[in-house]
Parts: sequence; structure tokens; C-alpha cells
Amino acid sequence: MGLTWSRRGVSEVVATLALLAITLVAMAIYIQGFNLYYSGETGLLSGIFRTSSEQNYERLSIIYAFQNGSGENTALYLVVSNYGARNATIERLVINTNVTSFSPQTIPVGQVSVIMVNFKPPEESVLVISLITERNNVISAQFRV
Repeated sequence: MGLTWSRRGVSEVVATLALLAITLVAMAIYIQGFNLYYSGETGLLSGIFRTSSEQNYERLSIIYAFQNGSGENTALYLVVSNYGARNATIERLVINTNVTSFSPQTIPVGQVSVIMVNFKPPEESVLVISLITERNNVISAQFRV
């Protein structure tokens, strides 16, 4: 009878140790996943803040807009100044909510550039012109042409 009691006691100890080992392994896996998740989120957040700070260094201004030419040779010219601390690449140009075909153009720091756009505005019209840079800054201005 003493032998039977001893076997049952050993199986309870083994079962308790197995349950404890399984619990510890599950907790280790959970903690490791938790660390990986938050280290990834931290990397993502720091990337967002880095991009945001780069956006702050990019400063553009549309100084003037004018139309030149006649007939089919009419073009819209934009005088753009980069007064920021980073070179700015204009990727898209939007005129009155219409995306205009435009090849990307870089404006160096401290420079004023003239951008020619193949666009014939309607007679005596008011245009809302938006420049969108590669850093996703949007610079808008309204001009009567």
C-alpha cells in the first residue's frame, strides 16, 4: 500500500512540474512577442517622426504665376522659391483639383526656379495651384491669370 501511495505522489509532482514548465514557456513566448511588437512599433514611430522632421526642413513658396505665349504655344509659368534647409523635389502639380502632367523637378536650397507647365488657363480665371513634393508637403497658392 505504501508503494501505491508513492507512485501517485510522484505523478502529481511530475504533473505539477510539467504544468509549471508549460506555463513558463508560454509566458516566455508571450513576452518575446510583446517585445518584438513594441520594438517594431517604436521603429515605425521613429520613422514617422524622422519623416515629419524632414518635411519641416522643406520650405517652398509659389511667388508668381503668369501665362505666356498664344494659341497652342500658351504655357503657364510658376516662379517657385525654396527657402528651406533641404532640396525639394516637386513630384505632382495640381491646378484647380486636376492633376497636371508634370515631370519631377528639384529646386535647390536658396534658389528660385521657373517651372513651365503646358496648361492653357481659361481667360481671366482664378487658379488654385498646388505643388506636391516627394516628402508629401503641399504648397498651394491662388492666382488670377
